Amino acid sequence: MSEAFGKIREALTESGAAGVLAEIGVENLATLLRKNADYGSSGLGEPVLVPGMEPRKALLVRMSDKIARIQTLQHKGPEVAESLEDTMLDLANYCLLWVAADRLAAGPRDAERQVQS
Repeated sequence: MSEAFGKIREALTESGAAGVLAEIGVENLATLLRKNADYGSSGLGEPVLVPGMEPRKALLVRMSDKIARIQTLQHKGPEVAESLEDTMLDLANYCLLWVAADRLAAGPRDAERQVQS
């Protein structure tokens, strides 16, 4: 894990693609962590309005909504203050939440092994 942080720190000092990717990744991760705290980690649990729905399935529904929005925004501008870039970053975060939910469902030992691989 510390090797990954070292690569990120190094990339943040670079100009060009690596620097831009590192900057976007760090900013988006910070947003994900803030939103996750605000929502009480609801994305990793059973949806309140659909008891019994597995969290990964609920996240796939949210991802589908974002993809539909992306398709719409490609043909016309937004009617609310959420740009195409914002929607793309939200979709990326839902993907990260899905992976986290999958690892958490696998249990601590399996999740630890997946992080190391």
